[in-house]
Amino acid sequence: MALGHIMLILTLLADGQLSAAFVSTADQAECEARATAIETILKSGGANVQQIQCLRGSQQFARFSHATASAAPRHAYELTVHDGVLTAQPVATLKDCPPARADGTANQRYCVSSTQTLLSDITKQ
Repeated sequence: MALGHIMLILTLLADGQLSAAFVSTADQAECEARATAIETILKSGGANVQQIQCLRGSQQFARFSHATASAAPRHAYELTVHDGVLTAQPVATLKDCPPARADGTANQRYCVSSTQTLLSDITKQ
């Protein structure tokens, strides 16, 4: 299975909902450098950053657009992180998603919304 590198950015929206943004990066080093810069920018802009993680994953998402983010439709996902590998499973609504859980950093599950569409899984192409 070919895995890429994905930066996962989780922020808390004003309504208390967890929002996710996904950024594909070339490698772990690029992800970590960009994560530091992005976290600084988001926090200086008042975003409620919950966490930023550099993970591996086989899925690709539409690029995040700051210009259209506030008006874009939101998609619901159940995110799982197992041993540093991110998987996003679309769900019909966030109510269909099991409660968040974290068993340390190795096993995590989150119900999130995102303006980014899941495009493909590179292992299924």
